Amino acid sequence: MTSDVESIAINGRETSPSEAAGFLASVKVGVQTVAVSNGPLERRFEFDFCLAEEDDLCLVDQALEKLISSRELGRNAIDTFIMRAGRGVTARRYREGVAAYLYGVLAREAVEDPGRVDASGAPIYEQRYNSAVSLLSTFDRPAAEAICGLVALHYNQFELAVRKTNSHRVSDVAARFRSLLAGGAFVTTSLADRSHGSFDRALSDSVTEDLMDLGATALDGTQSSMVTQLLPSLGELRPQDQFKVRLIAAEALLAVGDIDGASRHGEALRHSKETGAWYAGFRTRLQEVGR
Repeated sequence: MTSDVESIAINGRETSPSEAAGFLASVKVGVQTVAVSNGPLERRFEFDFCLAEEDDLCLVDQALEKLISSRELGRNAIDTFIMRAGRGVTARRYREGVAAYLYGVLAREAVEDPGRVDASGAPIYEQRYNSAVSLLSTFDRPAAEAICGLVALHYNQFELAVRKTNSHRVSDVAARFRSLLAGGAFVTTSLADRSHGSFDRALSDSVTEDLMDLGATALDGTQSSMVTQLLPSLGELRPQDQFKVRLIAAEALLAVGDIDGASRHGEALRHSKETGAWYAGFRTRLQEVGR
């Protein structure tokens, strides 16, 4: 619909508002430049259409499956993925989103200068993760859901990650964190057996994978060794990841009766605005074990 428009042109060609609407509604792929004017006033808009066809989306999925089966991630492997997926012309945004995420994983896993940042001071890999989510959030595909779920978990956006139900482990681990922070009951048995059929194990970076395994560990005292193995490297983690580790560590250590260890990690989280409900219940349980 147009209002207060005397003339309209699409890609430099004058047309009527009704013809312009019909044409734009029929476009599936490509950038269309629309200029509207009213007397001396003119405004230009660019609409980027990319309505993906199912066959083209499948080509991207197939290219990703080949990359995963190669068990190798490098620039050449990603370039090969882009070349194979490029045959699906209408799935350009899906392909670009997956590629952006893969480049983000590559940047985070980099042996040389893994902490590289952009002009704003943000890590390069996070910039690419954010770009991937902005492109993939509208796609209802298993790979897109897994990537968006992994990035949501990376930023401790547990409510968002819970919705990624096709990625069972991501959803279950996020649900556990959400329950913990809400101060309610939470699953204490292992969540590791929920990884079947999920893309997240194949697509997660190594740091996220370790944190996923930790988040899925049993909190009934049977797997506390997995938690203690990660604690020596706690200082090397970003604050948001330290948050997740400390939350799991506090519960795991409490389950085995390590009051000092559990208390130490609980106190480190005490003043976080997200942990008020959890800490109140945790403190009560800590006192009960100490009696």
